[in-house]
Amino acid sequence: MTHAIVISVAILAFLMSFSIGANDAANALATSYGSNAMRLLYLVLLGSLFEFIGAFFCSTKVAGRLVHGIINQLGELPDHTVEQMMLGTSIASFLFIMSSSLFGVPISGTHTVVGAIIGAGIIAIGFESINWNKMSTIVASWFISPLLAASIAFALILFVCHFTLNKTKRSLNARLLWVTLICGVATSTMTYMLLALLGGDENID
Repeated sequence: MTHAIVISVAILAFLMSFSIGANDAANALATSYGSNAMRLLYLVLLGSLFEFIGAFFCSTKVAGRLVHGIINQLGELPDHTVEQMMLGTSIASFLFIMSSSLFGVPISGTHTVVGAIIGAGIIAIGFESINWNKMSTIVASWFISPLLAASIAFALILFVCHFTLNKTKRSLNARLLWVTLICGVATSTMTYMLLALLGGDENID
């Protein structure tokens, strides 16, 4: 990479982070803020901390698999072509996400990046470079995952309410025990998922 490319990537990385934070941060923070569970200052500080941890330790595998999964012949291209494609992807994503944020248009940063990668691949190589089977799986997940998440959340809320809020059938000690068990399972699950992301040295195909 030339110095100009390195500087451009650093600037665009900051701009992309800013645009994604302006657009997507509310997805994680809005529930806690809307329910008055935590003050806005603490939410912003905690959100910034964990966003940094996720981006610094876990984003490489996600980004690498995403790009290589969508564009078939990426590894065969010259380095300067790949650099131009990624710069174009970053610029297009930043402009679209920031424009949407300024005008209050609800969009997804992930969908934006995927679309930008497809556009860069089509321009650099052609339509035949896009793995349309992989794309169909990605697009299907955009519709399936919200429905699946809503179903799981609905079931969990019923479960939690039944075992922790039912004063007529359970004593205070029993409800406190269930709260402890539920929090323990939730914390263990999140810890396992974080360690699984941080660990593992699989090569990106």
